Amino acid sequence: MTFIVLAGLWALLTETRRDAWIVGVPVVLAASLVEARLASRDRWRWSVIGLLRFAPHFVRSSIGGGIDVAWRSMHPQLPIDPQMIAYPLRLPAGTARTFFMNVVNLLPGTVSADVRKNVLTVHAMDINQPIQRELATLEDAVAKLFAVHLNSLEDPGESR
Repeated sequence: MTFIVLAGLWALLTETRRDAWIVGVPVVLAASLVEARLASRDRWRWSVIGLLRFAPHFVRSSIGGGIDVAWRSMHPQLPIDPQMIAYPLRLPAGTARTFFMNVVNLLPGTVSADVRKNVLTVHAMDINQPIQRELATLEDAVAKLFAVHLNSLEDPGESR
């Protein structure tokens, strides 16, 4: 697939001139081989159904979290109780886990602070909120988005 895309790009750049393929064929072949060699073994795919389920969940969480943060910051008593919490990850290491940790940053009131082995440290604005449950729900949605299986908490292996 890479070869076809690169060959098409070369054809576009050289306006499909035949004499340009003297240089183009070796370059496209070399680039394709380098890409195949360097490509991550962590190939991922998205599930269309998972995406259709994830998008509304993400939008709802973002809007609800944003309203909650705005309300707390404007409240005269500033009802926050920020703390760091440890969240045991069930997603296998790789793209899905990285995506999950980045999405946690996008949701208002939480920030991924650190990850060690299979434990994510999250800074939460209010520890009295059901942060663990919300993270678990988000992790479930990300697993469905990437069509990966969650590891059990007792056996945090690296299987997919």
